[in-house]
Amino acid sequence: MTAAFRCTVVSPERPLFEGGVDKVVAPGARGQIAVLRGHAPLIAKLDPGVIRIHRAADEGGAVERLAVSGGFLQVRRGQLTLLVTDAVKQDDIDRGALERELGETLEALRHPKSDEDFRTLLSKRRSVQAKIEVAGRK
Repeated sequence: MTAAFRCTVVSPERPLFEGGVDKVVAPGARGQIAVLRGHAPLIAKLDPGVIRIHRAADEGGAVERLAVSGGFLQVRRGQLTLLVTDAVKQDDIDRGALERELGETLEALRHPKSDEDFRTLLSKRRSVQAKIEVAGRK
């Protein structure tokens, strides 16, 4: 069993999580990043996806999921900080609206206006799919 370390997740609108964790898995720009106690110092860009926060056993041991559109992760001195954009908790998600948004995004991907538009739509698709994934876990 791993020992707990401190984790803070903050969006521009509000703090989303503060507490002891055993592990956090986040969507890095080059793949999933798993952070455990004693992780080397690190700064990494986050891509759209799901952050899985494994609370410490003495804080209930539950796994919380947040859908994020991106941001940054920093590990230093035994503390993990995630500065995220457009983070959504499970209880704040309207799955029907997201499924409509996903359909519109997929349709727009069929005929992008430019390479930049295509990249933006791909990022939006990943973000919406992450929210749908989080919404599906009641």
